[in-house]
Amino acid sequence: MRVELAELFAVIMFFISFYGLIVTRNIIKSVIFIIIMEAAAIMFFLSIGYRSGILAPIGPNLAEVESWAYIADPFPQALMITAIVIGLSVTTILLIMTITITREYKTTDWDTIKIRSLEK
Repeated sequence: MRVELAELFAVIMFFISFYGLIVTRNIIKSVIFIIIMEAAAIMFFLSIGYRSGILAPIGPNLAEVESWAYIADPFPQALMITAIVIGLSVTTILLIMTITITREYKTTDWDTIKIRSLEK
C-alpha cells in the first residue's frame, strides 16, 4: 500500500493542529486550529479518493468510456462538499460564541474565563 504525499501531509496537518488545540489557551487560536483540522480531514478524504486519468461523471465524454472503472465516483465529492458547508456553519457558530464570551469576560484566555465563571 502506497501512501501519497497529500495523504501524509493531511494526516500531519491534522495532528499538528490537534496538538495546538490541546496546548493553546486562547479562544481565537482554538477556533483556527479547529478550522485547520476540518481542512485536513477534507483534504485526506479527497486525496484517498483521487485517481489520475479518470473522467468526470457528467459530460459528453461518457459515451467514449469502455468501462465504469474510468469514471470518478461522485459520492465522496458530494460528501466533502457537505462537510465544507457544515464546517463553515461550525466556524460561524464558534466565532459568534467567541465574540459573545469576549464581550462578557473581556478576555480570550480559557483559564481566565474559567476562573471568572467560577466566581459568579
